[in-house]
Amino acid sequence: MSLKGKTAVVGIGETPVDRLGRKPGEPRRGTPEFLSWAARLALEDAGLTKKDLDGQGLAAIYATNYAQPFWPEEAANILGLSPGLLIAGGNGGASAVSLVGQAAAAINSGLADLVLCVAAHAPFVDSPAGIQSSDTRDFELPFGIMGPNNKIALIMRRHMHEFGTNLDHVGKIAVTARYHASLNPSAYLKKPMTLEEYKESRLISDPVRLLDCVMPANGGKAFIVASAERAKALSKPPIYILGCGEKHNPNYGPSDHSNPLITGIKDSGATAFRMAEVSHRDIDLLALYDDYVIIVLMQIEDLGFCQKGEMKFFESTDFSFRGNLPIQTGGGMINCGQPSTAGGMLHVIETVRQLRGDGGERQVKDAKVGLATGLGGVAYGKNFSGTAVAILGNRP
Repeated sequence: MSLKGKTAVVGIGETPVDRLGRKPGEPRRGTPEFLSWAARLALEDAGLTKKDLDGQGLAAIYATNYAQPFWPEEAANILGLSPGLLIAGGNGGASAVSLVGQAAAAINSGLADLVLCVAAHAPFVDSPAGIQSSDTRDFELPFGIMGPNNKIALIMRRHMHEFGTNLDHVGKIAVTARYHASLNPSAYLKKPMTLEEYKESRLISDPVRLLDCVMPANGGKAFIVASAERAKALSKPPIYILGCGEKHNPNYGPSDHSNPLITGIKDSGATAFRMAEVSHRDIDLLALYDDYVIIVLMQIEDLGFCQKGEMKFFESTDFSFRGNLPIQTGGGMINCGQPSTAGGMLHVIETVRQLRGDGGERQVKDAKVGLATGLGGVAYGKNFSGTAVAILGNRP
């Protein structure tokens, strides 16, 4: 069953982000407040009201090991909605892009006509739960693997060893993303960055540096998916869902998936390209999940824009919004902030903005087709446990 062009993203909402928490005399704005704020912004953007969502679909991202353990039922209660369908996005950083396909499938099957996808987190306001999974507690922490920074450091060092990847290759991506952030009013880190500043940033877990890492932040994000027919009557130009793909627990199956330098994006991207019936030449921009800069580089490889380890491609390609392969046109999570697993929604939202022509100073010229990715779950000795790819276009 093809989903191509039958559904569209019709509304987006993105709250400002901050890292301050509550100041004396200011009202408390925790995760529920950011959740409600993001939903309201998306509804306003689409020209809809809460009444339009009555009996429709609600997709909420949750993560029980963070401080926003809102199951969709709780999110409905917080938002004052009575949905006819609930979808739970529990795939970590892959959740937002995964929900693009799930919402499209639900609408295409007749289960709903509208689906609100919403997520939020306020780690600097709410108390973190601090729950550790048993594998982290028993098999990683005792041996010195202290979290994602350590795990990504092993992957980055292996990539350097295998392919001669250096700080110039990775830093070029970081500097480009920061340049785009300097043109994005919604970005948190806007000060332009040089390659030397990237190289000189302090080590976090060798070879991962401070400017390689995503920035936690308080915030909320949302988008609304509608049937193509419903979309035509709404206030903003519909951005059609052309193709989606997912791959979870990719370490089992074909032999190359045991290689931590190859992510499940290789398979989920191939599925999305096949469904959308587009080629690499048709893609006008990439919005890639960026908890770390090296992971952006690896996704470009895994999506097939170059061969694995083809460092000359990264040396010769212009990744800016004016270039031949624009990436991270809004700055990415690294510069705009990551409200935990809600952060992945940023890539869907930025893709929609670009395809609407609303990119402002960073607008990609004549952008018609964009690709967004999500990754979740950094497993020691393996690649990401969850991956998702969505291809969107401003024509059905």
